[in-house]
Formats: sequence, structure tokens, C-alpha cells
Amino acid sequence: MIRYLALVLILAALNWASLPAIAATPEPAPAKCSGSVLLRDTDFPPPPTDDRGFDILSYDLDFRLDSVSSRITGTVDIGLASLINGLQVVQLDLVDELTCEGITLGELTLSFTHANDALLIDLPFPLALAEAETLRVSWQGRPPRHGHMLVGLLFRHHNSGTLDDPSDDVPIMANISEPWSAHSWWPCKDHPADKALVSMAVTVPDTLRVIGNGSLLSVEEVEPGWQRYRWREEYPLPTYLVSVAASNYESWFEVCPTAHGEVPLEYHIFPQDRVKAEHDLAPTCAMMDFLVDLAGPYPFAGEKYAQVEIKWSGAMEHTTATSLGNILLTGDGRFETIVVHELAHHWFGDSLTPGIWADIWLNEGFARYCEALWVEHAYGPEVYREFMTSIGIERHPNFFTGEGLLGDPDPIMPNILIYNKGAWLLHSLRGLLGDAAFFGFVRDYAADPGLVQGTVGLSDLVRWAESHAGRDLAGFFGPWLETDVVPQVWFEAEAARNNLNAVRVTFHQLQEPVFEMAIPVQLHGDCGTVDKVALLNRRDQVFQWDLGCRLDSITVDPDSMVFMFRGEAPPPPLEVRGPWPNPVSVTGGQFEIYLEEPGHVEASLYDLRGRRVAEYDLGFLEATGPGETKARVPFGWSFQPDMVEPGMAAGVYWVEFVLGNSRVIRKISLVK
Repeated sequence: MIRYLALVLILAALNWASLPAIAATPEPAPAKCSGSVLLRDTDFPPPPTDDRGFDILSYDLDFRLDSVSSRITGTVDIGLASLINGLQVVQLDLVDELTCEGITLGELTLSFTHANDALLIDLPFPLALAEAETLRVSWQGRPPRHGHMLVGLLFRHHNSGTLDDPSDDVPIMANISEPWSAHSWWPCKDHPADKALVSMAVTVPDTLRVIGNGSLLSVEEVEPGWQRYRWREEYPLPTYLVSVAASNYESWFEVCPTAHGEVPLEYHIFPQDRVKAEHDLAPTCAMMDFLVDLAGPYPFAGEKYAQVEIKWSGAMEHTTATSLGNILLTGDGRFETIVVHELAHHWFGDSLTPGIWADIWLNEGFARYCEALWVEHAYGPEVYREFMTSIGIERHPNFFTGEGLLGDPDPIMPNILIYNKGAWLLHSLRGLLGDAAFFGFVRDYAADPGLVQGTVGLSDLVRWAESHAGRDLAGFFGPWLETDVVPQVWFEAEAARNNLNAVRVTFHQLQEPVFEMAIPVQLHGDCGTVDKVALLNRRDQVFQWDLGCRLDSITVDPDSMVFMFRGEAPPPPLEVRGPWPNPVSVTGGQFEIYLEEPGHVEASLYDLRGRRVAEYDLGFLEATGPGETKARVPFGWSFQPDMVEPGMAAGVYWVEFVLGNSRVIRKISLVK
């Protein structure tokens, strides 16, 4: 899945490797900042993340879409069960721009307040633990563009904002709700951990067709010129994967045989794009078969897999009804990997849904790496290497240094880090485990009956990875997820004493912390080439290998596919570590700043809304020491909250350090 702002937003899920029959296209800059002001999730903060004392069981939606006024009017029956004894207030999410017309429980009319995007409902009696009730909420209004990507429920026309045929003013109404924009168009508990059963009755002009999650139950005329489409999903959904799309679709169907049964495939496309789509989406069945072999049966047995064209500049893995932006259908297959990316999400994201947004890389890293695995399967190992390079060192010259933490990304979307570094983590885990153990881990994780159709967290992935590794993997996952450090490895080889067939290779990790990692090594000699692997988990390690014949030379990392800088390679111009402690109290926190070359360093402090609240001129700093084997002495800078303003409010802030064209961001949590 992918989500973006205009053309810039296409960056997150597109790959630009030079694949056979797939055009390579320059990738736009990431949508991470606007000028020098950081885009952060605090501009559109997520709804409350706790369980609020109740569990959503079901949503039964019934609404009308008016393409002329761009308005929605409807009701939703919300089944819920209390998680506490004595639940008296239910808090739902609904943007202030929409109007709640009333709430009932059976024959009772309930009182409520609606402010600050929260709908607080007073129950007429407290609910006991596990007691279930159904609330009916009526609402209406014009849904706003929501979040950093300005999404939500979109009202458009085929010719809007393009050079298309101006007479083609057919409406296209569709939603993009990730990460938390579902409540910008319907009342809900907008959090990924609370999955629920969803049915949807959608009334639209009878010139349009509606595609939704799950199965189509009926189509009926409700009044002259209007039809109601009823869809129902048999599997629980998080709110961000609930989908509606309405336009004048042309459709075709096929049945895809897989090793675990047949899967119905559906294609719903604008008439003018059908020929292009038939070409671009032709590999879908082959991709389905590939993913079933990789990760187990299609998780939504008995239901379709549909691809639905919408008017947007990205794609989104809505459960059983993936949305594809019209610009992705080009007729030349250049966006082939997006097709497999969205399909892969039905295992990684739709079935196994992250319980918290901080684990979003479990969605995007896996789907991105499935792109790479598809490329390897379809085009061979050399194209796989080209693909990984294109989303690694070519796209991120410093291997993601300064781009934030994979285990705590900010913003959640749009953020290319969770895609590309997530894929590189999996590529590196594959190297560490070996193919047999790695692919066994992927299958067992994706098909774990305790996780399928539920929510997952990092601990679930680590548990399965360690099961197949046969050992603790904290030394692998910790540095990848909790730092933005890149291994910098120095090595040297020398002939073993009194043995011309053997070699001793010394490896030294220069960075902190030490990574657990695998480095392939090739031994070349009179009897050919032998492959070895150096498994590193300490700062200094020595390996001795005997080729069995006269040794001529060795090659370390022969394909340049290890996530590391070689010891002789220059480290990033600017490194910042800290603050310590974090959270920071009123006494402040310490940063360490490392410079490879002398230069002028400046810092800026940003608040929750992305506003610059302080600037610091750290002056011209000398280089802090070579990045080879000698110790590096950093420049220390103390951040003092009261230097910004007396009584600086507690909360989350970001410090941006700038040295020339280098930029590093560090997150601060201030507590009082």
C-alpha cells in the first residue's frame, strides 16, 4: 500500500530499479518537510490510543454520497462490548467539520458532546464487564481533506486536475484513510488495534457502481435515479482499511488457481483505462501464486481480491479491494511492483495488522521486501540486487542515517524510511539466518493461527525469527530499530602460518552499538571459489578458513549487499547522539555531536505543531576525530528547556541539527 501527497507522494511505494520491461523513472524528493519546518504527526494528532474501556464488535454503515454537493449523510450501528465494569461514557472519533445529528440506543435518545474531534456519548446506564450494546449514530456533512496527505473521503471527477477529456466529468468518490483519517468521514473508534466486522450500504446515483470490502450482497433501486449497494466483509477490519469507491466502472473477472485453492480476482477500472489496466494487471494471478507459496494461503478465503481504480496519486491495500491511483495504469507495466506490494499487504497489514502505529514498518517493510522477492523470482538475482541498491544506498546515500528510528517513525505517513529501511532489515535478516530458516520464518509468522486476522507487534515477529534462528536476536533487532547507526566494518586478511591453503580474516566494528550481522566472504584459489559467511556479534572477531587448495585471494561482501560502510569509507559528515537522558527533565539533556570535517553547525527546536520555537548557533566546530580505529571525541551540547522560554510546556519536541547540506533530527520528550 502506499499513500502520498500529489505526485510527490508516489515515492513511498514505487521502485525505480531498471527491471526488464519496467521503465526506470527518477524518484522525487521525499515529502518529509516543507521548507525548513518538519512535517510531524502532531499537526494531525492520532485519536486516543488506549482501549477507552470498550471493544468495537461491528460497524453497520448506511450512507448516501452526493457527488454534486460533496456531502455524506448516513447512520452507523456500532456494536460494542464493555471492557470494564461500569462503563458510562463512550468516546468515538469524528472530525468537528461533520455534524452528529443524534445518537440512540434502542428507543432511547442519548445525550452527547462533540468537540475537538471527539464524540462523547453518555450511556443511560452503566455497562457491566463484557456487556454488549448497539449504538446508532446519525451524521452528515462535507468531509474535509484530512492529515498530512490531505486524504479522507475524496469527491472528484475523471477530468479533475488533469488534462483528460474535459467532457469526462464522471464522478469518482473514494476514500484513503491511513493512518487515522477514517474519522474524517464516519464516526468510529479510529485505532488499528480495534478490528471489527464491517458491512456497508452505499446509495449513489444509478449511473455509478460501488465497490467495497468483502462480498456484494445486493443492488437495489431506492428511488428514481439512485441505487443502494450492500457490501459485507466476513473478516474483522481496522478502520483504516474500510473502503468505498464509486464510479462508472468497467469490470472483468478471473479465477486464480493456487496451491491452497482458487481465489476470485476482480478488476474495476475506468472505461478509458481498461486496455492499459489489462496489460498492467495481467501478472496478478502469478503474483498471488508467488505470495501463497511465500506466506501461506490467501488470508481472506472465500472472498475476492479486487483492484479498483480511483482518482489519486498512489495506492492503498484496502482489504479485498485494493485502490489503485489512475496514474499507476500506464499500459507499459512500469509500476508492476506496486501491484505485488498491495497484494502482499493482505498478509502483512490486512491479516496481520499492527496494534500500534509505531510498528508500521511491519506492514511497509514486508510489502516492500515482497517487491524485491517478486523481482528476484521473476527476473533473477542480479535484478534483485539492483532493486535493493535502488532503495538503499542509491536512494539513501548515508543508509538512512538522520532519517529517524525505524522502531518509532515520525511522521507515520508519508515516511519512506519504513518502506526502504524495513526492507533492508529483512534482507539483512535473511543473510543472517540463511534462506531456509528465513523463508521458514516468513511462512510461520504470516500463517501463525494466533496472529492471522488479528493484531501483531514487534515481539511476535522477533519470537518467530528467534525460533528459526535458534538463538536470541536482540543484537540484531536492537540496533536496527532503536538507532539510526550504520555498521562501519574494518577488516584485514593474512595468510595463516605454515598453511598456504588457509586465511585469517580479522573484522572490527567501529561504530556503537555493535551489530549482529552476516558478511559473505569468497575464497579464491586453484580449486575454484568457496563461499563462507562471517557471523559477527562482537566488536573484534577473527575467522580462519581452509580452502583445501592453494589460496590466491579473498573477496569480502562480493555483491556489495551488506548493510554497512567499509572501514575505509568516510562516515556521515554529521552525527548526533542523544539526548541523555530522554525523557528530558527541566535540568536538560546532553547531545554528542561528531563532525568528520570542521564546519558551522546550527540547531532549531520545533514544537508539536511543527513551529520553530528556538534557534541555536553552535558556531564553527572543529572535526571531532577520524572515523577509523582511533577514538572519536565528540562536541558536547547541553539542551536546557528554560533557555527556550521560562516554563516551557511538557511534551514532544524535535531538534534539527544542520551542517551544510547534512541534517539530523532528534526527538525530545520533555517531562516536568
